[in-house]
Amino acid sequence: MTRITRSLPRELTCALIIFLVAWAPGGLHAAQAKEADQENTVRIYKKVAPATVFITSSFVTEHHLIGVGNNGIGCGVLLDDQGLILTNAHVVDGAAKILVALHDGTRLTASLVGTDPVTDLALLRVRLPKGRHTTVQLGDSDRVEIGQKVVAIGHPFGLGYALTTGVVSGFGTTPETGIAFQERVIQTSAAINPGNSGGPLVDAEGRVIGINAAIIVGAQNIGFAIPINTAKTVVTELRTHGRVIRPWLGITGKLLSEEVIDLFAIPLAKGLLVARVDEGSPAEKAGLRGGALNVTIEGEPWVLGGDILVAVNGLDVKTPEQLMKVFKGLKVGQTIELRVLRGGGDQNVTVTVDEQPRPQVAYTQPKVQETMEFRSRSFRTGSTASRSIGIGF
Repeated sequence: MTRITRSLPRELTCALIIFLVAWAPGGLHAAQAKEADQENTVRIYKKVAPATVFITSSFVTEHHLIGVGNNGIGCGVLLDDQGLILTNAHVVDGAAKILVALHDGTRLTASLVGTDPVTDLALLRVRLPKGRHTTVQLGDSDRVEIGQKVVAIGHPFGLGYALTTGVVSGFGTTPETGIAFQERVIQTSAAINPGNSGGPLVDAEGRVIGINAAIIVGAQNIGFAIPINTAKTVVTELRTHGRVIRPWLGITGKLLSEEVIDLFAIPLAKGLLVARVDEGSPAEKAGLRGGALNVTIEGEPWVLGGDILVAVNGLDVKTPEQLMKVFKGLKVGQTIELRVLRGGGDQNVTVTVDEQPRPQVAYTQPKVQETMEFRSRSFRTGSTASRSIGIGF
């Protein structure tokens, strides 16, 4: 070998060395793994892209009388051969006309089945032409792990089908609507741009694990997708009712921690400290009281002076887990008994649960998150390290 390389030009010698290193057992394995990964990415695209549709929505502004219009773009996924399409609510909510372009270029007019601004999901229906149509395979977002590879497919800026790759980089919650117990969203490093909204976030097996929804202004490689398990529940509600029916009491507050209670020489107990009672809500009609004293404790704002909710129908609501369990068991039209601490003494208050009013959300294209709230928690169990969480329901 020494005699051969000495007689070769320097450039050829270097190329030969690189070739031999690359095809050594370790280098060969790495090259094969890289090639297999690329082939899998191509396979995922070929599997999911045909079930991804491009959506254009025509909106009429407040100056509709003079014919000023506005168009929005996004994507969706074809759920079945009956023409049901899942997308983001902010892509289509309030649109005067919705057009869907299939992967083969076929353009169809879509009707709106229902929207849910809380989760930013919507369901459309189109009349598919005869023939076989590719639909998506839905995964299990409860099994998603930080670090796993994902692919986002969409129409960034309406330029045509495109694929971006990344990983699941974290999980977060969107506090902007003030709704209790919102499902966490999947954070991803896969690039998401205007036109990707409503498109699929896909795992390495080609299963849809999320619906791409939001970006943060000024951030790089941070996008968010709605977990597909959340979408499954919402789709069922939208198909049945055209909306998601949620129970509503009309109170907003924070769970008190032992640390906060120990700071004050006033009657406090573990439970939900009511900060605000919504006007016209079941809670207001029942006489619940919000707070009036604004204080800041270690940089965290609190509103003191309101009722403290300690139990619902005899079940304690002193921890996030207890409160979530009780809340999820509430039904619209149900009459419940609340035990509250007011002025140092316990009182029982009877409330009839109402349906949560539809939130009025001003959407943009794409939906942009300027602030996000993150907590240390297990994605599967939903446990949280913060006890003083803000809650409204």
